Amino acid sequence: MALSRRDVILAGIAVFFAWGFATNWIPTLRWIGYAFVAGLIVPIVGLIALLLLTSRGSQYGEEHIVRRPKGPAFLAATKWKKEIAALRTRQMHVRKPLVPDSFMVSCALDDFLDLILRDFVASWYGSISRNPTFTNEVDKTIRLALVNLRDRLLDIDLVEVVTTRFVPILTGHFKEFYNAEVAIRGKNLNRSVTESDELDLAIAAKYNDGKLHSAASLAFSDTKLVQQEYLRNLTQKLLPEILPESAIGSRAVGVLIRELVACAVLFPIMQMLSDPDMWNQIMEAYGRSMLQDRSTVRKLRAALDEHASPAQKSNRTAQFPRLSPEDHAF
Repeated sequence: MALSRRDVILAGIAVFFAWGFATNWIPTLRWIGYAFVAGLIVPIVGLIALLLLTSRGSQYGEEHIVRRPKGPAFLAATKWKKEIAALRTRQMHVRKPLVPDSFMVSCALDDFLDLILRDFVASWYGSISRNPTFTNEVDKTIRLALVNLRDRLLDIDLVEVVTTRFVPILTGHFKEFYNAEVAIRGKNLNRSVTESDELDLAIAAKYNDGKLHSAASLAFSDTKLVQQEYLRNLTQKLLPEILPESAIGSRAVGVLIRELVACAVLFPIMQMLSDPDMWNQIMEAYGRSMLQDRSTVRKLRAALDEHASPAQKSNRTAQFPRLSPEDHAF
């Protein structure tokens, strides 16, 4: 049987009066009521105080709202098409002639750059990626450096530089080497000394009173690291002179270009130039070609002399002029 509202109200009034009579008979029961009321009021007051003390208002939310970080600028709708066009432009590599006035020289330089890229770049980059964008950028950078170097060389007088700087350096080097060799082998270079590495080191110690180049110091048993460090410092000074700021503005790109130029290009070239066998082969090749040219000229002259018709001799003898007695009057 469901209770109506009237029944509930009457039951509440009856309970109220019964609780009043009970507390009148037993006064200690009133503390139960106090505890019940306090248990209801304290949580409600605490909740209201917590809301009032921790709420920061609507202005704080607008000022300290946590927003999602913005994406890269090139992802914007207005710039995406430009970035795609720029990427396609970078992927298109058109080689401009390094020497427009000479087609043969430009082709030779192109072949030389192809060999550099093949041996010093593609040999290790091919195992990383097959995308030619990086190789093309390296080729563009090298070409730009060569163009800047060409323009700087055209602005100076090469004859003056060779005669006033290179020739004195070479003559000074030959003189110091001769003095060092004389100090070891004797004045007439007739002192019997066994050819060995110790002899080379002894001559190097006497060269210029032991003041050698920093990359050829005798303080190191293996000068490879010293030579590479010297080439790094030299390349670090040369790069700002021949490359634009955009090419070396990034530290990572600058270090990569420096290492490629110093350790992968200049160091093998210096090792090749310092090898005496290379110069011996060059001199032998030139000497062989000169001897072959002389032999060819001799054979050609002999063939011409053999097939040439002999000069015809005249049987008539020329008459010697005679003087008459009247010739003295003239």
